[in-house]
Amino acid sequence: MNKLILAKLSAALFIVIASFFSFCGFFAQGATNDTAADKLFYQANAAYKESKYDRAIENYEKLIKSGLESPNLYYNLGNSYFKKGEAGKAIVNYERAKRFIPNDSDLKSNYDYAHSSLNLERKPFGNLFEKLADRLFEGATINFLTIFLSVIYVFVIIAFILSLFFGGLKRLILPLIFILISLFILAAVSLQSKITYFNTGAIVISKEAPIKFEPLESATIYFKLTEGNEVEIIEKAENWYKIKRPDGKIGWINKTDLELL
Repeated sequence: MNKLILAKLSAALFIVIASFFSFCGFFAQGATNDTAADKLFYQANAAYKESKYDRAIENYEKLIKSGLESPNLYYNLGNSYFKKGEAGKAIVNYERAKRFIPNDSDLKSNYDYAHSSLNLERKPFGNLFEKLADRLFEGATINFLTIFLSVIYVFVIIAFILSLFFGGLKRLILPLIFILISLFILAAVSLQSKITYFNTGAIVISKEAPIKFEPLESATIYFKLTEGNEVEIIEKAENWYKIKRPDGKIGWINKTDLELL
């Protein structure tokens, strides 16, 4: 019986290790050896150093339109927009860079400085539980959370198996299972919030944007948003977006006043 238990525990441990490396491999970012892309990136960086921000922006955005993505690309593009005086578009690209390197100190500093230059204080979306989950996993990427959830799931199964075979350990294992499940729920909520934000989030890029009751130019203005404000898109209608502020207030904004993440 002991050999059988040992075999099952070994198999469970193998599942944990295999799952971890499988997910790591699946989400690993491959480096590009595209000489043309490297050359264009170098030219964009050179233009930025020479304070030719329009040229730098043009080259960085060419790279993005070609399908390339990297934290450095978005970070440099954000810096270029900020130097040009377009803080809203800078924040958009800092947000995109945060998907890859949320804990980068330079990115955090520039992101916060861009907000402070517009006298903005970032307010999180969601209810109290969602805000707690986001705060707990603020520095986690979507890829990390996916791996984290997979590993916790396997550990819960292992803990459950142990509780069946070792009745005397139930007093220790059951609280552990409760803690793991709680972490799983919080991580899952944070993951869903991040995915939703990156899919529906947007930043106001106009200096001032009127928010209206209806998607019409002649509609009454409900409230106004300024450059850098974060919103979520909840509906689309021709040249208009129905948006929601972090405080839940809803209205319609012209598409030209926003840039989607």
